[in-house]
Amino acid sequence: MTLAGHRTIAIRFFAVLVALLGMGGALSAQTGKPSIAGEWQIAALATANGALVDVDSALARRTEVVVDRHGLWAASAGCNRLRGTLEQTGRNLSVSERVMATKMACAGPSGDLEQRFLRYFPSVVEVDGMDKRLLLRDAGGAVVVLLVGKD
Repeated sequence: MTLAGHRTIAIRFFAVLVALLGMGGALSAQTGKPSIAGEWQIAALATANGALVDVDSALARRTEVVVDRHGLWAASAGCNRLRGTLEQTGRNLSVSERVMATKMACAGPSGDLEQRFLRYFPSVVEVDGMDKRLLLRDAGGAVVVLLVGKD
């Protein structure tokens, strides 16, 4: 193989490695700002009285929030599949209130978690945190969703 061929392989390997590292919700190397793109679990959600409450660990393991680099997201709290769009500019976040969802009846903890997620996730306007841990804040600055990187 020629030197040019080795360089091409090395460049492709580096590009794939960078893409894979970016999927974990890492801090952007260019801006130092947290990125919501990646695969997450719902670790805590606000309640009706505004308190941020940890999600039961067994239930949290069944949750997922996946955000691609184009701003499309999909989520599940263990029952319905939810889909929507968002836009991130620096720390600012705009989540569309229009959400597509399957229509299964969800009772119990999964249903409650899903309803709270649908209430609070679209209200998020700011993302804060660090690699593998994001605090999502509403317009008043309150943390309403805590996401942790999915292993």
